[in-house]
Amino acid sequence: MTHAAALLGALVADAASMGLHWLYDPQRIASVIDETGQAAFCPNRAAHFDGAKGYYAHANRRDGQFTQYGEVTYLAACVIADQGQFDVALYQQAFAAHFGAGGKYTGYIDRPTRGVLNNIAASQNDPSGIDDDQHPAIATFPALIAAKQSNLVEAMRVTNVNQAAQDYGQRFTRLLTDVLAGTPLPQTLAQSAAGNPLLEQALRSSEADSVIYGETTQRACHLPQGMPLAFHIMTHSTSYAQAVETNIRAGGDSAGRALILGSVMGAVHGIATPEGIPLHWILTMENAAQVWATVRSIT
Repeated sequence: MTHAAALLGALVADAASMGLHWLYDPQRIASVIDETGQAAFCPNRAAHFDGAKGYYAHANRRDGQFTQYGEVTYLAACVIADQGQFDVALYQQAFAAHFGAGGKYTGYIDRPTRGVLNNIAASQNDPSGIDDDQHPAIATFPALIAAKQSNLVEAMRVTNVNQAAQDYGQRFTRLLTDVLAGTPLPQTLAQSAAGNPLLEQALRSSEADSVIYGETTQRACHLPQGMPLAFHIMTHSTSYAQAVETNIRAGGDSAGRALILGSVMGAVHGIATPEGIPLHWILTMENAAQVWATVRSIT
């Protein structure tokens, strides 16, 4: 169940983050949470962004749905479930069919996704990714690692061909793989951070408030910003729910970071345990039963 908890943890954290995703004002976020009474699965409302720094990207998404990141994670899981393995060419076909014109996905198309769709349409498939270091680079990883697939670099290059993204992807792979193998979280965070000044700084910082520490890392979509903040949040969280809610309160690209910390904290704390993924959060996801069936089929 640990591998299932890792993948489910990423998906739940993404969906939980959607309502306040890309709101960059922690004070506004705190105000909205006070008003609605919830950080996780906060209602997706344009009014929450009015007059605040941020970008309301999910007007076409319903409460309980994934952001574009979670859609990628789940699509990778579905490809593995259908084929028994992660086949890059079949995944590219599924990606274009899902996110392209006439596909099932209705929502925000980020820069890497747009680049992939353009490249695949032009028959540029090897690789189909663009030079970009943002969070879409690792969006397939929770599914691939949970399903014990090995072609993670090839999966990344479907969307992102970038050295920084590859470095952070390798560190995330080590982090989640070691946690799944039973290595204590503090130890594997330190091992995964070794040699990266931004990650090492996040772990040794004397600032314990991750919302405040977001001013140091910044809150945007680039892995050199998002992964250090995710490491800081995990270092100072004792439960899955605490990590996810702190991440939402930190603002910015909370959904991109959610895939990182959601998968790791899910693997560490499990499903429906006192510190694990809350059952009512799982049930708040749209199509929760179908998602769970897919997760269990590949883990």
